[in-house]
Amino acid sequence: MDLSPVSVLRMVLISAVAMLALTGLSERRVRQQLLGLLFQTVYPLLLLGLMIAIPWLGDREFPQWWQQWWIYVVPLATLLGGMALWLPQQGARLSWSGYWEFREPEPAPATGAGGLTRPRQTRLRVLGLLVVLAGLAAATVPLLVQQRPDLTPDWVEPNGFLIGVTGMFVILYGGRVLRLARTRQARELLSSPMRDDGWLGSVLWVAAWLCCLVGLLLTLGGLSVMMKPVGRAWWETFVALSVMILGGFVFTQGRRTFLRARRHRARLIASHRHLNAGSFVLYLRSFEADERQKALHEVPLPGMQGGLLGFVLSGRSAEEHIADVLAPVGPLVAVGAPGERLPHVGAVRMYLPSSSDEAWQEPVRRLMQRSRLTMLTLGSSEGTMWELAEAMRTLPPHRLILFVPAMDRAEYQRISQESPRLPAAPTWLASYRREALQAVITFAEDWTPTLTHVMETRGNPRWNLFTALVLALKPAFATLESYEKRTGRLSG
Repeated sequence: MDLSPVSVLRMVLISAVAMLALTGLSERRVRQQLLGLLFQTVYPLLLLGLMIAIPWLGDREFPQWWQQWWIYVVPLATLLGGMALWLPQQGARLSWSGYWEFREPEPAPATGAGGLTRPRQTRLRVLGLLVVLAGLAAATVPLLVQQRPDLTPDWVEPNGFLIGVTGMFVILYGGRVLRLARTRQARELLSSPMRDDGWLGSVLWVAAWLCCLVGLLLTLGGLSVMMKPVGRAWWETFVALSVMILGGFVFTQGRRTFLRARRHRARLIASHRHLNAGSFVLYLRSFEADERQKALHEVPLPGMQGGLLGFVLSGRSAEEHIADVLAPVGPLVAVGAPGERLPHVGAVRMYLPSSSDEAWQEPVRRLMQRSRLTMLTLGSSEGTMWELAEAMRTLPPHRLILFVPAMDRAEYQRISQESPRLPAAPTWLASYRREALQAVITFAEDWTPTLTHVMETRGNPRWNLFTALVLALKPAFATLESYEKRTGRLSG
């Protein structure tokens, strides 16, 4: 078997063209599942193989390039390794969204009262433009080989046609992404910017990128000193370790700054009356739960493995993971805490009148009845207990899912005394756990409860809260999808 670099590259290009063609000719659900599978398996392996092959083949096959560019191998390898760890998460989201076939609600008007507008899909547009530009660059390779063969490496000329065909498929995908950026707004909620200083979110976004870049440079600089051959002075080791620790701290602060930037750019629903029935998922919880779910959600794996993965993968709050996993059903909507200066991200906030203690109850009751799905985080506060009783009284069982946060068995038993439909308290409940959510409770059509431990890692590692909730919510989503197909109802 010929394993020369040219043969391996040709096989990779042929496989890439075949996979792009297969996914491009498939319908949306199948395409998302195929791309999700590729993101979780094939592409990370290719990136890891490329990361290993660059230093191994560079000096042997391209010595004239290697002597000039070898100093950039470590940053490039770090980037490739980070992408290899990031792609499986995106693949899991694609596969999860493509797995379900929930019927789309009727589209709302493009604008509403008070000048409400739909959020622009800026990131999708930028991604589409970048994909189109990459495709154009690849599509011009055959012409470049024909006109100036002296400017291209030896392995490009025999593979120019495949590279050009791949570029054409990439251009088509860029066009799909741009069309998606225009049509995806039909599923978004009517909303407006939450704050007048939204521009500060853009400034913080740039600052966060700079912090992450500086943190990576400090860490890699310290690592390069630690990898120095024998003869290193003791103080060099001390300085290198200190610089690496400082780099990790700066990188973490950059990730937290990203989260704060998203909070500054959060959007607002002016009134619950602007929400169409069946067009949203309602998220109920005590306002104290916001404090537990506002921080970055770290990877739950223990020890060194969890620390290394957390350094690369953590970047979203627990509520953002919840919103991601519920996206196939609809956008997540929550009532914001009265008087909060900076809303949390994940669910789109709305604010209810606070003129009296009971003023919020009627709007919440209407939101429950009009929601496609209601998620409630258990708590022993008076307001949360009222929401739980009202949800069980007015909602069918397949439209209610309960989250169990970090609480001890005694608090859970106090709640279950008021709600006898809850399952018995498990032995592993504890208030000191670091997880934002400990369990999920779903109900069968006869209100038979099922309690699933969310962050259990024995036998099946959960990389983050999203992948944990995917496994816990799959039966509830299947029941909801079957009910909607049978009845045609999107709410109630």
